[in-house]
Amino acid sequence: MSRKLHTIVIVGGGFSGIVLAVNLLRRAAQKPMRIVLVERAAQAGGPAYAQRDYPYLLNVPAGRMSAESHDPDSFLKFARRRAPGTRATDFVPRSWYGDYLRELLGLAEVQASPRVRLERLRAEVTGIARIGAGAGLRVVLHDGCALRADQVVLALGNPPPAPLPGMEAIARHPRYIHDACRDTARGEIYGDVLLVGTGLTMVDAALAMSRSADRVLAISRRGLLPLLQTDAAFGAAGPLPGALHTVRTPRELLREARRLVRQQQAAGGDWRDVVNLIRELSPAMWQRFNAAQRAQFLRHLRPWWDIHRHRLPPSVGERLGALRESGRLQVNAGRILGAEIDGARLAVTWRPRGAGQPRVLTVDWVVNCTGPDYDLSRSREPLVRAVLREGLLVPDPFGLGAVTGLYGAAIDAAGRESEELFCLGPMLRAMHWEATAVAELRRHAELLAMRLSQGRSAAAEARAGHGGIPSWLHGGHMPEGSVAGPNRHFSRKSAVARLISRRQVV
Repeated sequence: MSRKLHTIVIVGGGFSGIVLAVNLLRRAAQKPMRIVLVERAAQAGGPAYAQRDYPYLLNVPAGRMSAESHDPDSFLKFARRRAPGTRATDFVPRSWYGDYLRELLGLAEVQASPRVRLERLRAEVTGIARIGAGAGLRVVLHDGCALRADQVVLALGNPPPAPLPGMEAIARHPRYIHDACRDTARGEIYGDVLLVGTGLTMVDAALAMSRSADRVLAISRRGLLPLLQTDAAFGAAGPLPGALHTVRTPRELLREARRLVRQQQAAGGDWRDVVNLIRELSPAMWQRFNAAQRAQFLRHLRPWWDIHRHRLPPSVGERLGALRESGRLQVNAGRILGAEIDGARLAVTWRPRGAGQPRVLTVDWVVNCTGPDYDLSRSREPLVRAVLREGLLVPDPFGLGAVTGLYGAAIDAAGRESEELFCLGPMLRAMHWEATAVAELRRHAELLAMRLSQGRSAAAEARAGHGGIPSWLHGGHMPEGSVAGPNRHFSRKSAVARLISRRQVV
């Protein structure tokens, strides 16, 4: 196969894949470049921003959803072309954002240098393999065809949820929905519906299914619901002084966050400003935590962080509150123990939190709303399983994504930082913790586009000096024994053994 152009294959046409492609198209290429954007869905943009029969809203105001760091009002201007009265604080339909991303890509393609070419390919990537030292990668498609790439970027987006424990008996039942975000072609939902999980996914499902269902019940370990966004401007009470920049343990983080919230509210501000600041600082804080501290955060603080960090638009909160007041939505704390088919219905055994005896709940539908499962070792995706099998990628021991180095470079099973395979999007949570929102993802895409546009020698210089790169990105603060940084953090012969050992301990 002839290779005349430097070829970059981007696997995934959601937010991260599109924004990376846009930035590559805009950068002045040092040499002719071919960008292949591979997406298995009929339309790029990702399932989160697809057109649905329910008018879901973005969970973040329009003024904070720009996909371009250099133009913070980019999406707001797009939204105002749709609805001239749109304010920066408005929560607009999610489907608009998919249209916005596709428009950005189209404009970038038209305005790109003749030396840069974009190809869109609708296909599913099922495998990636090394060709030889410095010879690139072979990208295998579902139909047996293959692409040869100099570099490949895995921009796979949010993965499906993990299988619910104890659901084996109903897993193939037509009224068990494994993935509330993707498995939507089931016709009208009726009767009693059990939603497992009480986060943002559950809220979406509850609002949509309550149109036809008689009653919606939701169960999660703690029964916590996402808190509300606000119409107020971010940082209205001014800058936040404090010691968050030097926090070194989860306990210090909690103590300082509580202090700042009290201070902010006393000054007429909002606790959300503190949470937003923590989010901005979280990559550096996460990298200062050692393995035991990360485990402590995940075990004790993560559920509370999630409901404060991932918030609902006020109008969505009002609709959810109305459903609860009417009795059509009931939220419970407890643990699902198992399920079985009971005639035409499904019988689910669960134990309420703090109770000794289990109970049986008989419903017409069971829906998995537990959200994305970032643990690559449990993935059922053929591509993920293939790259793990090839040793090209290593799962994070905390189940947060992939072990990566500078610019999201994949770390292989021997502890080597790849020059050819990169990760982008939520798979970077293992390194940065916060890697799911637009603000973080666009920055990662911009930095990776810079890296891929450089020659290998220029990239090596950047790695050596970290010139122009945020300190939290270059991996210099990884916890002792970590395998999520540059090569110096590895003992190559024992990298995999250490991962397994840490996973057993944690």
